Amino acid sequence: MKIEKRLLHSQFQDWLNLQVARHLEAQAAKFRVSSSVDGAETIQIKAHTSDADMVHA
Repeated sequence: MKIEKRLLHSQFQDWLNLQVARHLEAQAAKFRVSSSVDGAETIQIKAHTSDADMVHA
């Protein structure tokens, strides 16, 4: 029974990872198209040196 549960869990995890990968690829494709059309600049993000939780753009 444990083997079947693990197999089912593994299959579900693989399916979910595939769905997330497809979603992220679609979002990346939209971002690449919109940024090339807008001629937008890239921004640099740096971590604040005194506080690792702070991020500045």
